Amino acid sequence: MALIALHDVHKSYPEQDLLRGVSLVIESDTRFGIVGRNGSGKSTLLRILAGVDRPDAGRRIVRDGLRIGHLLQEVPVHAGRVRDAVRGGLRGRDEVLARMDAVHARLGASGLPAAESEALLGELAALETARDHLGGHHVEHRVEELIDGVGLPYPDADASTLSGGEQRRVALARVLLSEPDVLLLDEPTNHLDAFVVDWLEDLLLKARTPVVMVTHDRYFLDRVVDRVVEVEGGALRTYDGGYAGYLRGKAARTEAGRKADVARQSLVRRETDWMRRGPPARSTKAKARIDRYHALLDDAPPPATADLAFRIPPGPRLGTRVIRLRGVTLRVGDRTLVEGLDLDVGQGERLGIVGPNGAGKSTLLHAMIGERPPDEGTVEIGETVAVAAIDQQRRALSAGATVVEEIGAGGDHVRLGERAVRLESFLDGFLFPGGRKHTLVGKLSGGERNRVLLAKLLVQGGNVLVLDEPTNDLDLPTLRALEEALLAFAGTVIVVSHDRWFLDRVATEIVHLDGLGRARRYGGHVSGLLADIAAERRAAEASAAAVQRAARPVEQRAAPRPRRLSNWERRELDELPAKIQAAEQHVERLTARLADPRLYSAPADERASVEGEQRAAAADVERLYERWEELESRSPGGG
Repeated sequence: MALIALHDVHKSYPEQDLLRGVSLVIESDTRFGIVGRNGSGKSTLLRILAGVDRPDAGRRIVRDGLRIGHLLQEVPVHAGRVRDAVRGGLRGRDEVLARMDAVHARLGASGLPAAESEALLGELAALETARDHLGGHHVEHRVEELIDGVGLPYPDADASTLSGGEQRRVALARVLLSEPDVLLLDEPTNHLDAFVVDWLEDLLLKARTPVVMVTHDRYFLDRVVDRVVEVEGGALRTYDGGYAGYLRGKAARTEAGRKADVARQSLVRRETDWMRRGPPARSTKAKARIDRYHALLDDAPPPATADLAFRIPPGPRLGTRVIRLRGVTLRVGDRTLVEGLDLDVGQGERLGIVGPNGAGKSTLLHAMIGERPPDEGTVEIGETVAVAAIDQQRRALSAGATVVEEIGAGGDHVRLGERAVRLESFLDGFLFPGGRKHTLVGKLSGGERNRVLLAKLLVQGGNVLVLDEPTNDLDLPTLRALEEALLAFAGTVIVVSHDRWFLDRVATEIVHLDGLGRARRYGGHVSGLLADIAAERRAAEASAAAVQRAARPVEQRAAPRPRRLSNWERRELDELPAKIQAAEQHVERLTARLADPRLYSAPADERASVEGEQRAAAADVERLYERWEELESRSPGGG
């Protein structure tokens, strides 16, 4: 059943036609990911689906009473405590509760006429139904669960003082709390660490709420959506599957288009030769052929959109000693972010830093390049190190400068390593054509600002690149271009990122900060690290459960023994130790498989199947233990 339908929708702005007669249907089982270049119209499409923007032409049809949850790309600043701001996602709940109190008070009045009492009871029933739709009796538990899930550690903090990334997590929690009929999410993973993104994936998969989202998180696309919608040239093109399916479909479409264009060009050459010979225009057939020739020229496909591609100059010669940390401790107030860290970063390494929000990733980055002294320990930076950096707050950009002024600093050439390049040509390569070069930085989209930062990175010419969340707001083609450039870079790279696909492709080593002061160096992929941490958590939970079983009160263990064991129960008791051992070995095998990074490049349903099997196997171990304890307590000498 259609929840939202767009038919022949057009949307234009003075400088660009974004949507040209597009149609899209959102149904009860829809799980769409929207992709496209920055500025192609992805957010506009989402806002039209949500009813926030109106199309210039065409129709938007919405099912009556549909509740839409919409996460905007630019979220408002919320006031009050964090938990109150999140609870505000249940719009109208406070009014419903206040009215229920008023109805209860009126019903408690003496001498109430029967007719009014009956009417109030009917209203109360309707109010109770409305309250159930707005979180019911357990809303506070759900609020706390979501605050913890999105990574907001201080629920009593003043929400208006939060950073932009934290405000975005508040907005996400509000939308999820409202439990709408359909979710429209614009970049839901921005400013979320890899662990929170993993949690969000599981939440969306379990909820099965119809979802349409704009995202450049490729693992997220692969695991959560079953169709990718690409916005390109004002049109929508759909591809079955997640990101991998999109890549396959896109490649097939591109190859088919290339073959069609080759055939078209061959026909154009043949018909052009015929026209040059001066065909007679008197016959009907000749006139028709001339008309087809002109139509063939008019129907030429638009020029292909340029892809960003660049090479990062190697910078000055880099020695073998780059950065060395010994016993480094970093604190903020009375909180220890990193304690006693020893770390060596060598020539040509690409080090990724991951961890929960607030774990100290950016703080560690600043300490590693000498911008922040450690509270304890030493940081040694090699004499040949020249740092080129992108920081998370994008402070290197001046909103009041044009793109040309920001990159060229008054000159008409820029130096890339040993070469001098014309500024205009250099900016063409970063997809700033014509007058776009003279746009104020403050008026650029997030993706365009990131392209300016990448251009500045090249001009800086360092041999150690330090990148703090470089992938935020980048479209897929720019992400791929950045990955290729970093893989080809001869120097050292240190990067903080929440993008698992980006880190799995680029980083040779991972440092994980757990938020409690501990750091571990990991030689595999982020996906494998997540699986290891999940396996460790499950093992700790299983161990705690075993301790809890062993610590049951003596009076429970010494309770009066029930009936004696039957013959078949004695045989069952004899067989249980072997069954328990086999079941535990099965859990261990599944846990090891979940820790294998290769599983995370397999189809999403395969990982989900293994996770489900592991949970069922762990529950089976618990059941066998409970049965063994029950039978043992009834056996001679048991209890």
